[in-house]
Amino acid sequence: MKQLREFAQRKADFDAQNAEIVAISIDDEAHNRKVWEEVAHKKVVVLSDLGANVIRQYGLLHPKGHDSQDIALRATLIVDQNGREVFRRVSSSVPDVRTADEILAELKSM
Repeated sequence: MKQLREFAQRKADFDAQNAEIVAISIDDEAHNRKVWEEVAHKKVVVLSDLGANVIRQYGLLHPKGHDSQDIALRATLIVDQNGREVFRRVSSSVPDVRTADEILAELKSM
């Protein structure tokens, strides 16, 4: 949640890089709506992927990762306007999640 909150706070910086921030979660729509309103302050798109179809396609599913339930790996991807993935960082832990500054630096280097 910390990363999403930080990305929402830095939305203008991402807009300046012509970058759209989208969060995808296995959580249901009601939960994601609450996150969109209270954490992302309606500045970042938060999508529900209940069947983990998109998460699976990107190879980011951790089967039985929490209480024997499937979860999404924490990851940051940059996809270009042609739909090609040009950056991927899968975090090994919460402290390993990339910051907005790190992702903005990556965008600027492209």
